[in-house]
Amino acid sequence: MELDRIIELIIEKKGFDIVIIDLRGLTSIADYFIIATGYTTDHLIAIAENIEKEFEPFREEGRGSRWLSIDYIDIIVHLFTKEAREFYNLEDFWIKAPQKRIITSPSQ
Repeated sequence: MELDRIIELIIEKKGFDIVIIDLRGLTSIADYFIIATGYTTDHLIAIAENIEKEFEPFREEGRGSRWLSIDYIDIIVHLFTKEAREFYNLEDFWIKAPQKRIITSPSQ
């Protein structure tokens, strides 16, 4: 499944604090959000490029910023620096949606 492979690609580049939000039945934006954290904007770009080597995005926004999003229509990947993730707090915005945390550590 694309979802599982995208998670693997994030982990390959040391992305961490990964959460999958199941939006099915709640919005037409997408079926899933994948949220992950990276250390720096360069780290976010490396994670995004690793995903994009395998999956051609419909759209990418925020390259070089603290919040990079990759739109695959049914799945939207949100890559944040730690500070940006805490500020935007998408998990709490979608609190009614089922969420699954993928346990990884920043040092993996």
